[in-house]
Amino acid sequence: MSTDDSAPKASKVGILASLRAKNAASAIESSEGLVTILRLTQADLRPAEDAINVAKQLYDTSQFTKALQTARQAEAIAITLDERFSGYQKAVTTLYHSIDELRRIGFPTEEHEGLVGRAEEKVVTGIWENGAFVPNYLEAKVLLDRGDHEARAILDKAQRASTAIFLGELAVEALVDMQGPADPKTFGEGAGATLEQTLEEATRHLALGDLDAAIRVAMDLEDRATQLRAEYIDADRTLTATETQLADLRGEGIATERIERQVDLARDLLARGMIDTGMTLAKRLDADTRSLGVTFRRATTGLLDVEILYAKLNRDGFHSYEAESAIRDARRSIRAGAYGRGIEHLERAFEAFARRKNVRASLPDVQELLGRAEREFRDGNFSGSSEDLRIATLLLGERPKGDGPKR
Repeated sequence: MSTDDSAPKASKVGILASLRAKNAASAIESSEGLVTILRLTQADLRPAEDAINVAKQLYDTSQFTKALQTARQAEAIAITLDERFSGYQKAVTTLYHSIDELRRIGFPTEEHEGLVGRAEEKVVTGIWENGAFVPNYLEAKVLLDRGDHEARAILDKAQRASTAIFLGELAVEALVDMQGPADPKTFGEGAGATLEQTLEEATRHLALGDLDAAIRVAMDLEDRATQLRAEYIDADRTLTATETQLADLRGEGIATERIERQVDLARDLLARGMIDTGMTLAKRLDADTRSLGVTFRRATTGLLDVEILYAKLNRDGFHSYEAESAIRDARRSIRAGAYGRGIEHLERAFEAFARRKNVRASLPDVQELLGRAEREFRDGNFSGSSEDLRIATLLLGERPKGDGPKR
């Protein structure tokens, strides 16, 4: 190689080295400037600073290419750490906000406060990444995010518990303040006593942090208060309808005093807030009133039938002290309004008829009675025809059915 040819090559090598040195120096300067700016964020940028120092050492030993690469790596580390620190710091702030919310509602926060300390330890512990040891902001943020999620879940459940308690309280107020009771104070004290205790129980569960129990008790409270309010309205309407039926029955001459006294008792129970008991009694009295008219008609008709039959048997020579006693007892019971008991006495009368040995011989033939009733009807003896038809009907049925309620 000639001297003339080597000179240009040496010149080119010198220019290339100078360019690499310039690029490396520019990269180092840029990385230092970036780190200086990002240091204001309080992020731990020591790994980036260490990389810059290494780049400077490489530059001083004229390893410009490695110095350039290391400076760029330092810049990348600084940017990455800043982004991760920003996310970590935001997670810390968010968790502290959730902790404040938990503290405001009186919920214990020690466990969640401890997460912040654990996250700080996770940061300091650090991790190796691409040959550099960097603060572990990523796993620390995951830990904080998980804690915030748990805190938010507690806050949401606490809000639902508070709402359920509030709705339960409104339902209790709607019950104790409802229109209708003559003495609202007495009614409210009776109807609301147990419910107030349940409300206190729900509130106590909330204060102790037992949110599931608070929600369950509060929802049960709301359902119970709403149910009692509906039952009071239903019971009041039922008693009003029962009183109307009783008035109609009195118009027919039916004794209704016993049921009327119980209606007064049911209303007194409702007025004192004893809604369950009052409702149960109101339903029973409604059923009793509905059957009272039927039982009355069965008893009075049965008594008339027995009297007609016994009078006929008397004319045919049949007498029974037991039957007469049963008929007297039946009259007495019916006059007293004990219509079911009257039916029982009428059954006794028929049993007395059946026990007499000569009763079947004394009883006229049904076909004979029917034929005689037909002849009497043709002859215009309507009273006699009706009596014979009634006796024939009794003989065919043997006795009145006494399966109604006892009065």
